[in-house]
Amino acid sequence: MIESNSIESAPKSNFPLMENKKIGFILAFCAGLMNAWTFFHAQTFATVQSGNVIQVGYRLVEGNWTAFWFALSSVVAFGLGSALCGVLMSTLLKEGRAFSSVVLWSECILLFIITVLAFFSTISVNFLAVAISFVAGMQGNAFHKDHGMLYGNVAVTFVVQMAFNFLAQSFFKKNGINGDSNLMWSGIFFFVLFGFACGGALGFFCDKNIGDNMSLIIAIFSLMIIAIFSRKNKSDSDPRTGATFV
Repeated sequence: MIESNSIESAPKSNFPLMENKKIGFILAFCAGLMNAWTFFHAQTFATVQSGNVIQVGYRLVEGNWTAFWFALSSVVAFGLGSALCGVLMSTLLKEGRAFSSVVLWSECILLFIITVLAFFSTISVNFLAVAISFVAGMQGNAFHKDHGMLYGNVAVTFVVQMAFNFLAQSFFKKNGINGDSNLMWSGIFFFVLFGFACGGALGFFCDKNIGDNMSLIIAIFSLMIIAIFSRKNKSDSDPRTGATFV
């Protein structure tokens, strides 16, 4: 979900808090934690839906209906999470209210419920993995820009593409979009990728060596920190919509 022409000519200082590269790193870190849990427990990725879409076709031909419905459910859950979040954001913005904190706290609550259910093992891990995909869909729809540039904090394919794209462009032209350094843009996208990797590594390590479901607990606290910080930030207005992201 990245477009090289997706940035508008607004001063960098006017970009909302949720478009800060540090926030992008933490959100990608949380996505990595969610993927660590689903891959460790259900052998699937909660946020990266390209693999699940491929599995839908593969499992259909294979005739493995259990795996087919699991993969399809993850894709649909991700889409429903995105759709519901879109309705929520539109409603709040129409009322002149901020949506960042609402979405972040909603993620925390849903992940907390999922974590509790995981601890008590009352529901299958496949169902919980699908539920995490729903949460990922919410996050991906609400927060998908960094300094005005579309990117993915729940999917890595285009982030990889743009990281290397700007790196290559820097050899031929110093400045690119909005007059900013191509190396800067490359660094931002590599920073997001680093967040994914850190979340995946820490989540897997903690679930395996410290305690089951620790990856989800860390994700909850990370999202809570962003939610609290965004609530305290009072200069977080979006120059393109007039909306306030606090």
